[in-house]
Amino acid sequence: MTDTLIVLLSIGYFLATVSLIAALIFLIVVAVELRRGINAFKEFINTTKSKLEPTIFETERVIQGVRASVDDVNEVTRKVKELSETVEKLTLIVSEIISSVYRIRNSVSLKSSALKTALSVATNVFLENLKKGGK
Repeated sequence: MTDTLIVLLSIGYFLATVSLIAALIFLIVVAVELRRGINAFKEFINTTKSKLEPTIFETERVIQGVRASVDDVNEVTRKVKELSETVEKLTLIVSEIISSVYRIRNSVSLKSSALKTALSVATNVFLENLKKGGK
C-alpha cells in the first residue's frame, strides 16, 4: 500500500506541476493580450483626442460668436428700450402741447365772444343815444 500511495502521490504531484505550468502559460498569454489591448486602447484615445481637438476649438469659436451675437442683441434691445422711453416722453410733450393749444383756443374764443358782445352792446347803446338826441 505504501508503494501505491507513493505512486498516487507522484501522479498527483505531476498533475499539480503540469497544472501550475499550464496556469503560468495561461497567465503569460493573458498578460500579453492585456498589454496589446491596453496599447490598442491608448492608440484609440490618442486618435480620438487628435480628432476632437479641432472640433473643440471650432466649438469654442462658435460659442464666442454666439456670445458676441447675444451681446449685440442685448445692446439693440437696450437701445430700443431707450427709444421707446423717448417716444413715450415725446408723446407726453405733444399731448401737453395739444392740451395747451386747446386751452388757448378756448380762451381766445371766449375773449373774442366777449369782445363781440361788448362791441355789440356798446354799438347799440351808442346808436340808442344818437337816436335820442346825442345824450
